[in-house]
Order: sequence, then C-alpha cells, then structure tokens
Amino acid sequence: MAKPWDDLLKRLVAANPQHFVNWLLPGAQFESERSLELKSRTVEADILYNVVLNKKAMLLHAEMQRSSDPDMGRRLWEYNALATITSGRPVWSIVLYLRKERKVVEPPYKLELPNDEVSHVFYYKNIKLWELPRETFKQPGLEGLLPLLPLTQDGVRGEVVEEVISGLVSTGYTDLLSIAYMLAALVFEKEGERQWLKRRFAVFQDILKESWAYQEILREGLEEGREQGREQGLEEGREQGVQALRQTLMSFMEMHFPTIAPLAKKQTDIIEDPVVLQNLIIKMFTVQTAEEAKQYLMAVASDEKKN
Repeated sequence: MAKPWDDLLKRLVAANPQHFVNWLLPGAQFESERSLELKSRTVEADILYNVVLNKKAMLLHAEMQRSSDPDMGRRLWEYNALATITSGRPVWSIVLYLRKERKVVEPPYKLELPNDEVSHVFYYKNIKLWELPRETFKQPGLEGLLPLLPLTQDGVRGEVVEEVISGLVSTGYTDLLSIAYMLAALVFEKEGERQWLKRRFAVFQDILKESWAYQEILREGLEEGREQGREQGLEEGREQGVQALRQTLMSFMEMHFPTIAPLAKKQTDIIEDPVVLQNLIIKMFTVQTAEEAKQYLMAVASDEKKN
C-alpha cells in the first residue's frame, strides 16, 4: 500500500506547491519544481523545489513515508548532500510520516568512524502527521492541504471529512475532492466507515469524475501504454496500457472492496479492451456496495467472453 500513499500525496502537493511551501517554510516563495533525479547517482527524491527564503535561493526537499525505514537518516543525508552539490544551494530536508509508527528514526544522522569519532552530523526534520492538530491545515494559505485532515490527530472521524468537504467547496478547491476522497479511503478502514464515506462523496460524482486528479489517474495507464508503444511497437504498447489499467483497477478494488478483490482480478484478466477497463474503473467509483460491484464485474466479464 506504500505506492498509493506516495502517489496521492505527490498529486496533492503538486496541485498547490506554494501551500506546501507555506506550511514547511513560512515566508518562502515557491519558484519551480526541480528535477527529482540527482544526476551523480541513480536516486530520485519525492519532492524537490526551488524556493526563495529571505531573498536567498535554496531547495526544499521532502520524502513521503508510509512506514518507518531504519536507513532513513542515511537516505536523507545522501539526498541532501547530492542536491546541495548539484544545485549549489542549501537544502532543507523533511520526512513526512503519514501513518502512526513507533520506530521512527529521529535526527540527527551521524556518520561514525571505526574509532567512534563522528565524521558527519546531518540535521533534518521529522513531521508525524498523526501528531498534528487538524487546525494546522485550516489556516489561510494552506487550503490546498485540507485533504490531509483525516491523517492528523483524531482525524479518522466523519466530522473531519465534513470539514474537508466544506473547506474545499467554500474555497473553490473542488478539484481536490477526488484526492480528499482517496486519502480518506486509506484511513477509514472499517466496513461501516467505508460505506458512509462512499455515500458522502456520492453527491459529488460528477465533480469527482471530471476533476483533473481523477482524470489524470485514469489517463496514466493509457499514456504509459502509448509511451511503451513508441519504444517497443504499437501492440506491445497497447498491452502495457491494458496492464496499467488493470493495476489501477486492482488498487481501487483492494482499497474499497477487498473482499471481492480476488474475483476482480480473475474477471479483469479476461478483459483486453482498454476502453472497457477504463469504463469499468469509472463504474467502480460510483457503486455503493461490494455486491453491486460484484454483479457489474460479472456482467462485464461475461460480455467480454461473448466477444
């Protein structure tokens, strides 16, 4: 489940990077996104922004973590050092921990010699979203981060979702409703909570399906296939697109209807038409119950067998 967390958070931040900068570096101005690949080695940061703070250029580096990593300190040190060397700018590194973990590696990172002397000391910052009060993201200039509220302290509650919805609607950030829904779906894990969440967002079906974030997710499978097609031939590219759409559908099913995920895999493996798969993903977004999803899967798979 690590990839859905990373993807959603990156999409959220990319939608309003200045809001992200406002939160982590108050007073700094976002300039542009920097290439995430650090050329001197094959490593890629999650977020790397050119910013200006107190009229001086610097970089903001952030890593999204779903779970703890015992090597996190060293990873941050390597990313920070490479980014500093390649850019010539100072770099501030932050780790965002998304769900509660007991064994988070705390700064600073120290590189010790065999004789116990310390050759490097590297300071970075840990932010544990579950420890933050939800008021953190309810300040002016942070509206684009409202979908993070369910990840904050005591955030897995219906009234918090209502705050997210009302906040996004009142401030005009309705394009973020799709990301808000998907983030909430990752932390509302009980069956009753899931059903309530689906019913609550059902009234925004048209907005959700038309939002840039949702359409971007659906397009990615086909775009990946087209890119593969240019490099490997049209037929291979088409197959890559179909596989990517299947993976997108399975990620959604495992998140929303885990009890029928095995059936979904069996049925969708039959489908070869990318358009049918794309329409199926859209349909799964609108159904209310696992039984309704099961019936639709069976019907679509049956039609494919006939064809």
